[in-house]
Amino acid sequence: MDRYKGTLIKIIIIMLCFLSLTGCWSRRELNELLIVLGIGIDWQDGEYLVSFQVVNPSEISAQNKSGDRPPTTLYQGRGKTMLDAARFLTAEAPRKVYMGHLQFYVIGEELAKKGISDFIDNALRDNEHRMDFNVVVARGTKAEDILKIYTPLEKLPTYSMLHSLETSEKNWAPTVSITMDQVLKRLSSDGVDLALTGIRLIGSLEQAEHKSNVETFLPSSRFRYNGIAAFKGDKLVGWLNEQESKGYTDISNKLESTSIEVPCGKGTSYTGIEVSSSESKVESKIVGDIPEMIISIRSEGSVNQRSCREINLMNPATITQLQKQTVEIIRSNAVAAVKRSKTMKSDYLGFGELIAQNHPHYWDTIKDRWTEEYLAKTKISYKIQMLIRKTGTTGNTTLNP
Repeated sequence: MDRYKGTLIKIIIIMLCFLSLTGCWSRRELNELLIVLGIGIDWQDGEYLVSFQVVNPSEISAQNKSGDRPPTTLYQGRGKTMLDAARFLTAEAPRKVYMGHLQFYVIGEELAKKGISDFIDNALRDNEHRMDFNVVVARGTKAEDILKIYTPLEKLPTYSMLHSLETSEKNWAPTVSITMDQVLKRLSSDGVDLALTGIRLIGSLEQAEHKSNVETFLPSSRFRYNGIAAFKGDKLVGWLNEQESKGYTDISNKLESTSIEVPCGKGTSYTGIEVSSSESKVESKIVGDIPEMIISIRSEGSVNQRSCREINLMNPATITQLQKQTVEIIRSNAVAAVKRSKTMKSDYLGFGELIAQNHPHYWDTIKDRWTEEYLAKTKISYKIQMLIRKTGTTGNTTLNP
């Protein structure tokens, strides 16, 4: 009898344990939450202006055919601190803000110039934040304006921006996809500065935030990724142009694919070279008291356009010449990126970090003077190789010039 009684007690205890697993003490229903997809942070009149782009579930539902309301809504808060701004918006927001699906963080240009450490620290302290969302800088406009754009194809603007950035990074050199965890790593590391892709509003804001913006073949207002923002510490100090941005992605080994236009004829026509793969490596050495960086870039590609009919792609000498010309363009991009880094005293290429890893004792003696003095003194040598593997399926086209 005692044995059965003991067995029964064990069964009851096990059942109680299973019952305790059927719920979650912190469970919140979807209809009780504001699901945030994008956040815009601006500095305006001495305060933080925080814009939360939240999804309207009913408007993106497959069952909803009317589309009377926008797919997202913007809630805003202001305050001297990020916490104040976030609390301020609760005066309007009908539900609790939920950050678990955050995709995009847009930093206003004015705030980027002021410094981003304070609100980055705030994001780090929020236990609902994932750190894998992308971060960009609004160029020439406010972050809130970027989050107001009606976008074609995708109903959710942040979803469109996210996938456009990822696609652009893979297929066009002057953009980079940087997540918040990478931002935090760069801001907390010695010898490397932050670089973020810029996003610009094309057209008028008034048109961008109306549904009619996407009711034409070519939206009159839209976003476009434009340039790379270079930081010194936590402050924006300048923008890289297209050539410098290409050099940055080459040197930092972020390039997957791009196109290069090689001038031919009298310089009015171009031979298109599609870069299909690129690999770079930077090595460091100390000569005397001066650092030296050896930048190696090895690219492969193919000819994808032949505008100059006098170029004979069946001749090996032509391919050799095209490879030399392409190497010079890649070199000029890299030189431009390095020159800009030295001029702005911003080590977004991470030369200092490489020295710290390979020459720690030397780094300890110069790290306090690195960007102000030694970065400009650093000697740079380049080893660039370009291999053209294919000339297209038609070789020399039979079309008349």
